[in-house]
Amino acid sequence: MPWSPALKATLRSGLHLERAVNEPLQVLRGMLGVAIVLFGALALGRPDLATSAALGAFIAGTATYQRSFRPRPVLALYAAAGLATSSFIGYLASPWPALFVVVLALWAFAAGLAWALGQTAGVVASTTVSVMLIIVTLPESVPQAAEHAGVIAFGGVVQATLAALWPGRRWGARRDALADAYASLADYARRLRHDPFAAFDPDPLMNARRAAALTASQARRRPAELAGMRGYAERMRPVLAAMADPGWAPPRRDRSATGPGS
Repeated sequence: MPWSPALKATLRSGLHLERAVNEPLQVLRGMLGVAIVLFGALALGRPDLATSAALGAFIAGTATYQRSFRPRPVLALYAAAGLATSSFIGYLASPWPALFVVVLALWAFAAGLAWALGQTAGVVASTTVSVMLIIVTLPESVPQAAEHAGVIAFGGVVQATLAALWPGRRWGARRDALADAYASLADYARRLRHDPFAAFDPDPLMNARRAAALTASQARRRPAELAGMRGYAERMRPVLAAMADPGWAPPRRDRSATGPGS
């Protein structure tokens, strides 16, 4: 595809508003968390701390938007811990350029490996690299670096608190995983009508199985409509395959070679 149509298609897809997944109230929650720490630090007369606090709150808030089965406050706290650690370690290595490049390279390599753990871990780990590059220019001493790391962590704590008080879609990620599993079964059944040996994509069912892994407290609070539905989906898949398999049905008798009474 030429670059001009490709650019137009990219712009169209990027500016398209997906109303089905649009959550303006959750965006408002993230903006509120950033505003609390940003204007709080500015009120203390510390623009440099305001930058660190806003970065910590912004990235921790972004982590809560990721499609993950972990509680949203936990995601914000994980992000805050990673951001604070990266900023402090980056400042400790910054006086020696060669050492800082090595630390940055190792940190970026570890962030790349984090994608193997999932999209959420990869996004959060990648943002810690950019924070390491930005925050190291703000402190002037080790105590100040610890102070900046502290306000970054505080921004994440604010976002975690807001996520706990303002949870948004409860069990939303698990509902989506279950819906995707049944949608994959419906697509599989449609394809079996034309190809009895059609391949089945196991990823949606595996994702639904991960979503069904709950702690004891989560199992007590799980909505009734989510209980057992994943098991039904897993039992339906082999039934569909067996019904579509030509070798499953009994062979038809050849009436042309037998008499009426046979």
